[in-house]
Amino acid sequence: MRIGRLGLLGLATLVAACEEKPPAKPATYRVGGTVSGLSGGALTLQLNGQQSLTRSSDGPFSFETPLENRSDYAVTVASTPAEQECSVEGGTGKVAGADVSSVQVRCGTRTYTLGGSVEGLRGTLGLSLGGETLQVTAAGGFTFTTKLPRGGAYTVGVATQPEGQRCTVSNGTGTVAGNVTNLSVRCVDWYTLDSAQAASLVIGQKDLTSGLPHQALPPGANTLDGPWGNPVLAGGRLYLSDQNSHRVLGFNGVPAANDASAAFVLGQPDSTTVTAGSGAGNLDRPTGLASDGTRFAVADYRNNRVLLYPALPASTGTEPTRVLGQPALDTRDTACSRDHLGLPQGVFIGHGKVLVADSGNNRVLVWNSFPTTNAAPAELVLGQTSFDSCASHDAAPSASTLYSPTGLWTDGTRLAVVDTANSRVLLWNSFPTVNGQPADVVLGQSGFTSRTTDTTASTLRIPTYIASTGQQLFVADSQNHRVLVWNQWPTANGAPADIVLGQPDFVTGVEASPPTAPTTASGLSQPGGVLLAWPQVLVPDSGNNRVLVFTSR
Repeated sequence: MRIGRLGLLGLATLVAACEEKPPAKPATYRVGGTVSGLSGGALTLQLNGQQSLTRSSDGPFSFETPLENRSDYAVTVASTPAEQECSVEGGTGKVAGADVSSVQVRCGTRTYTLGGSVEGLRGTLGLSLGGETLQVTAAGGFTFTTKLPRGGAYTVGVATQPEGQRCTVSNGTGTVAGNVTNLSVRCVDWYTLDSAQAASLVIGQKDLTSGLPHQALPPGANTLDGPWGNPVLAGGRLYLSDQNSHRVLGFNGVPAANDASAAFVLGQPDSTTVTAGSGAGNLDRPTGLASDGTRFAVADYRNNRVLLYPALPASTGTEPTRVLGQPALDTRDTACSRDHLGLPQGVFIGHGKVLVADSGNNRVLVWNSFPTTNAAPAELVLGQTSFDSCASHDAAPSASTLYSPTGLWTDGTRLAVVDTANSRVLLWNSFPTVNGQPADVVLGQSGFTSRTTDTTASTLRIPTYIASTGQQLFVADSQNHRVLVWNQWPTANGAPADIVLGQPDFVTGVEASPPTAPTTASGLSQPGGVLLAWPQVLVPDSGNNRVLVFTSR
């Protein structure tokens, strides 16, 4: 019996020893922290992208489901009240044997960025917003560091201008209703010139005191005879219209010294021939030139046409491929119609448009795209009410009439036309869309119905060509033998100019050409064009058979 009892006891002990105890539950801990600054709605937090917890007031929080020891945790913001931003501090880590209570969620008023784009910048521009000045060094996008809440008022301005430029801000004031992305800054060249300033060099003459046609020598690549019309600088090449030589001279950039020679010639077989002609390879008194940077145009005055080049000419003998005003490159007839021209003196290419000053027909014709066929019909006419009217209206000028216009300029929005025989410049504040649309502002006259001439800061005498940066406006006032400069785009009729080139003051109109007066570095004789090529201003001084180059200081 004793052995039996001992055996049962051993068996029981053995069985008890073999039974497994259930494992202990792993320790778990809760993750939480504190919310501060919350107002105006509900905040939703997430733990490891799964658990969600919503709070509508400040105070402590803790996610409901705990995590095992040594588990990773990440607390993030899933949503916030509409006008609040919330950030998490200490939101990631690893559970270390205790509840996590150190996560801080801080909320504040939602703020929005302010930015936009800069066009045309070639220096360093300082833009201001409140107490911040942002330095912008290149064209393109920009964003201020300062952020503002919804409903906040803002004013963005120019704190410092880039050297040699003036920048203006559009859409610079407003009230924040979200991220502001439409701030627009446009920078243009700014020419600092003095009245009666002397030219720095001359093209077409050996020095600044000579002015004879072709330097009283046989024609050459370095001589001129009555240059007329706006020159062009495009693709690194300078193009000059040498009107009485029936040619266009091409230079490799603006010359750096007097008496420079052209690299090639258009309209003649060589630089010593000056014969007028028609056809694709000839010119007859060319006047205004134009380019959009890739294409080129010549107003061929006595051939009643505008020649179009699909690429910038770079060698002697380059011929145009299309013609406006004629059905073919070997015709030269004239008529008052939408596909003909009469003695055109000006042309402008840019902003998707082609404009022609159809001088003999007393009108400006507009094409809304670059023509691809000969004699392409114009789409808009200014100065006349229809394409089959070409009257001068010389006895009754108005805001919608023109009398022998020459110079043209547009930035795609505003338009300026030199109404030569009416001794005025017409300005449109927005580009015309209907035939005969009247101008908004007139320069050179006190109103739209007068056509007097005089020599003052606010009058003109047979002006010819025009150029503009979009802020400054330059007008060649031919029979006053000067160029007038307005430092701001004029907004009132008869606005006075700020600067005069070619004369000592605004009330002098002496022709600086023998026998009237000697040819000088600062005098002009019948100026017939303006080219703005920073930092230089080129003026064809027609009566002195030269082009003067003025340099901004």
